[in-house]
Amino acid sequence: MNVYVLIIACIQSVSLALEDSCKVIPLYKPFESVSSCVGYVEYFKSQQELADPNLYITGFCTTKNYLDS
Repeated sequence: MNVYVLIIACIQSVSLALEDSCKVIPLYKPFESVSSCVGYVEYFKSQQELADPNLYITGFCTTKNYLDS
């Protein structure tokens, strides 16, 4: 079983259409554990939100039997 993350990125902008405000980005590189995945999400979130205060990042870590080919 591998752990994967889905990054959810949203931008606060009055000029964007509601349906364009957020994107889900799957990362196909597996993590060894849920805790390492959560740690990555927290690190990525802090780096991106520092670079752009109108950006909100969260993530979802999930275990899958997906094999990277």
